[in-house]
Amino acid sequence: MENVNFEAQSPLKDPNIKFRVGKDGRIYQIGGKDIRVGYYRVKVGKEVVLEPTAKEIFDFQMEKIRILIENCKKGDFLFESTLVQQIIVMLTTAFEVYTRTRFIELEKEGKIVNMEALYNHFVPKKYREQFKEDVRESANKQGKTELEVFIERRRVNFQNWKDFKDAYNKGYGLKIGEVSVSNDILLDVQRFIDWRHKIIHSKDDRTMINFEEVPPAEPIFTNKDLAEKGLNIFRKFINEFHKSTLNL
Repeated sequence: MENVNFEAQSPLKDPNIKFRVGKDGRIYQIGGKDIRVGYYRVKVGKEVVLEPTAKEIFDFQMEKIRILIENCKKGDFLFESTLVQQIIVMLTTAFEVYTRTRFIELEKEGKIVNMEALYNHFVPKKYREQFKEDVRESANKQGKTELEVFIERRRVNFQNWKDFKDAYNKGYGLKIGEVSVSNDILLDVQRFIDWRHKIIHSKDDRTMINFEEVPPAEPIFTNKDLAEKGLNIFRKFINEFHKSTLNL
């Protein structure tokens, strides 16, 4: 008998049953009565044959953040600020993981990706032809698509707004400005991404997250209200962005 290893993490609050087809062609049930699985992996022997979709991963991360916010008790400002700063990091990481994973999923769903446009935009001309050869050779050896290897080589930084925007535009013709969200939400997502970099890379304390803004603005503190705003903004953007990818 084959060794089938099913891994699942904390269930979400609403029961749900899903059926997914694994890489091995088998149909797997995810969840059950009164059990909605938040994260799962299915292994047959040593091979992972089924993992969550980009949207499932993102939604699970948003649920974890929601739980953190619910338990972010006001009163201890240092604890609250520290937790909220980590939530900002988590929001940006969830954005990155979703956009990178979804980029590859679209090809698997039958969407045509413009590899030449990606090479031309993200690889300097001096190294482009050699890079193409290396990617194609590696893809052939590993049994992967050219796009999968290209993304694995980290030519696109999906935590960089411009890279993210250009990748979807060049690769699939999807313009971020045409996603059905307000310009304020687009700007806010970019601000949170920028704040994440400040939290990670700066030596300064970030209890006031917009200290360097010029001209001086109203102080924005890393508190529960900011975390709730971030959660709502990222959910709204990714939900609408995902709908746009389905319509390609």
